[in-house]
Amino acid sequence: MIQMLKFLIRGQVMNKWMVFFQLIKRDLTVFKRDFRIKCIDTVFLFFTNVMAFGYLLQQEGAHSGYAAFFVVGAIASFGFIEIVGKVGLLLADMDGDKTILHTLGMPMSSNMVFCYFATSWALTSMVLSAILFPIGKLLVFTEWNWHTISSWRVILIFISANLFFGTFAFWLSSMIKNMTNLNSLWLRYIAPMWMFGGYVYSWKSAFDLSPLIGYISLINPMIYVMEGMRTAALGQSGYLPFWLCLSMLWVFIILCMTHGAKRMRKKLDCI
Repeated sequence: MIQMLKFLIRGQVMNKWMVFFQLIKRDLTVFKRDFRIKCIDTVFLFFTNVMAFGYLLQQEGAHSGYAAFFVVGAIASFGFIEIVGKVGLLLADMDGDKTILHTLGMPMSSNMVFCYFATSWALTSMVLSAILFPIGKLLVFTEWNWHTISSWRVILIFISANLFFGTFAFWLSSMIKNMTNLNSLWLRYIAPMWMFGGYVYSWKSAFDLSPLIGYISLINPMIYVMEGMRTAALGQSGYLPFWLCLSMLWVFIILCMTHGAKRMRKKLDCI
């Protein structure tokens, strides 16, 4: 009897994970259809940002090596731009067809469904951002030294950063009431976090300007994305400690996922 119960429980668990991975596979298949267009758009935006901020700013007095500094931060943060689209699609679904309710009716807990959304978004963000590494290296070939790159640290922070983007997008979806409030997403959340998250400057520069500004900026998770990736790709000197950045990103991932799941259950009136 006990063996039968164990077998049934094991079967249910395996079934849940099979559904989870089938949903991920479905999303990646859909993403594959639009990959070419998304890839072109991403590369074009990346190229224009690097040219404007990475090179032209050096003509205005930015320090030597700033192009490599900017490129690494841009690669790390590009998944952040995709958040608006992801939140918009989920909000549109909740206001319209409500296919999310069908997903919630599958043999998975609501927590697994919510994790599926965050994981799927993180994976598509990783794919688009990963192609920027070789392009970025070519654009700043002489400034970005191969010897400063720690591959395993880059992989760790890259995965963690994109998981944060996925969970943060899910949290925002739970916080924003409907599509009519989507217009404020960029102005209230994305732009301030991006601009004050070390996109064009390091945390040390902010701290040198004012210790108070430096300490306040530590509540912004984007600081840990930028500093962590620059530490991994450019070396530790001048940046926040790598393990601090990685640890804090996982704190934000857990907070976004747990609070977002709580809010979403209430929003959708599900268990």
